[in-house]
Amino acid sequence: MEYNRIFIVGGPGSGKTTLAKKLSKIINTKYYELDDIAYKKRSTYEKRDERERDKKIKSIIKRKKWVVEGFYSRPWIYPLYKKSDVVLILNIKPSTLKRRIVLRFIKRKLLFKKTKKHNKQVKEIIPLLKRIDKYPTKQFRLQKRASKRFNKNVLILNNQKEINNFLKT
Repeated sequence: MEYNRIFIVGGPGSGKTTLAKKLSKIINTKYYELDDIAYKKRSTYEKRDERERDKKIKSIIKRKKWVVEGFYSRPWIYPLYKKSDVVLILNIKPSTLKRRIVLRFIKRKLLFKKTKKHNKQVKEIIPLLKRIDKYPTKQFRLQKRASKRFNKNVLILNNQKEINNFLKT
């Protein structure tokens, strides 16, 4: 089956952005991060107006091809579930997620990778690490329920090997 509209969900550090970048190259389209849609300024967590946010979602789903990734499980993203050709849920072990979050933070600090998108303070990763503990019991269930409610084509990828096999197909 050909996938031109792909929605990727999963916990922090699950590899959503990395996978979105790879898939966008494969199908030759742009990828979108839900954080950039939800927030005017990610660095200060200034939320975007709901109408503006919803307008951005509508403009994306009108396109023939897209890859969208994010952590959210709120009703404003339901149109993405409905319009996608496939929903990919990255259900990676919490210990792996925590390791990735810490390594990503250290890498950004060491490389002095200064971008407007990412905060570089230690206090910023603490809430992410706490969210990871809740992900398997709360967020994953919400994402799985919403995926199956709105889309019949849902793939749950549990580790890097399964992600790599999906990319090969």
